[in-house]
Amino acid sequence: MSDLEAVASLSTEATTASQSRSSISADFNNFLLILTTQLQNQDPLSPTDTHEFTNQLVLFAGVEQEIQQNGNLEELIALQSGNQAIGALSYIGQEVEAEGQIFNIEEGESTTLGFELEDTPDTTAITVTDIAGNIVFIASLEDVDFGYNTFEWDGKDITGQEVPSGIYSFQINAVNEDDQPIDVQHSTTAIVDGVESDDEGTFVTSGALSIALDKIFSVRPPPEPTVEDGA
Repeated sequence: MSDLEAVASLSTEATTASQSRSSISADFNNFLLILTTQLQNQDPLSPTDTHEFTNQLVLFAGVEQEIQQNGNLEELIALQSGNQAIGALSYIGQEVEAEGQIFNIEEGESTTLGFELEDTPDTTAITVTDIAGNIVFIASLEDVDFGYNTFEWDGKDITGQEVPSGIYSFQINAVNEDDQPIDVQHSTTAIVDGVESDDEGTFVTSGALSIALDKIFSVRPPPEPTVEDGA
């Protein structure tokens, strides 16, 4: 889905919600028409019970209020989704950092993998797997400390060969000096190349990877291209 198609889909969702609300309002008007007809044709010798009549009016008033509340809520949701999609367009071409372990990498490129440790580690290891769950890279990490750390993976597997472009996942395992596992918060970086929207919300894309907006905690300009020696 293109960026323009994503924004256009939000407009369609808002239109559909409005049409649905109009249908409910039409049903309510039908209710009132039936009630009016009933009153006009009631038997003068056996009129509609006042108590029943009052209950019907209260019920219909409640229905009307609920229709109005649902309509307002639908409009707010559509407006919020539209604003999110429009705002997300400014992320295109930028580097974002987001919570999670899944990332996209292009063959021949590197990527920055982030992780935050809740304690000072005694040993730390990283494992990278492909989309099928096969281990492509594993290593022990040095100079890792309590708090936020990063690891620059060069995109090469255990044998030193460049991995093909695609989706990968990484896992950090760390233990403290008491040999107890340490809680880890993982994060990945990506260059945004598009925006998508569906019933679950608005997402930015990087290759085949989709990232929810609420998972992003940092946006910055992309790193400058590396100049090769002798270029």
